[in-house]
Amino acid sequence: MGGAVSAGEDNDELIDNLKEAQYIRTELVEQAFRAIDRADYYLEEFKDNAYKDLAWKHGNIHLSAPCIYSEVMEALDLQPGLSFLNLGSGTGYLSSMVGLILGKYLFSH
Repeated sequence: MGGAVSAGEDNDELIDNLKEAQYIRTELVEQAFRAIDRADYYLEEFKDNAYKDLAWKHGNIHLSAPCIYSEVMEALDLQPGLSFLNLGSGTGYLSSMVGLILGKYLFSH
């Protein structure tokens, strides 16, 4: 799944593309995506794929497409103080972004 938006050259360009395609619609979700660089969750030899809107799997490591994560985060209507349980949390990419919104390390908005 994925491929809904064009590939970016870096994390900011990927987020810009997700915003332009209306996958990211709120400021909190945008800030969380910008704070967590997707490439940090890739094995070194595969980092050239990090800013593509595609799912990636290598052995037991799996990342869903960024457009999927953004749809999930927007649909959950995340707010500070809520709880979040991510069963089968994989690499922790989604949980890290959600944690920034829910936890005490909130962005100013």
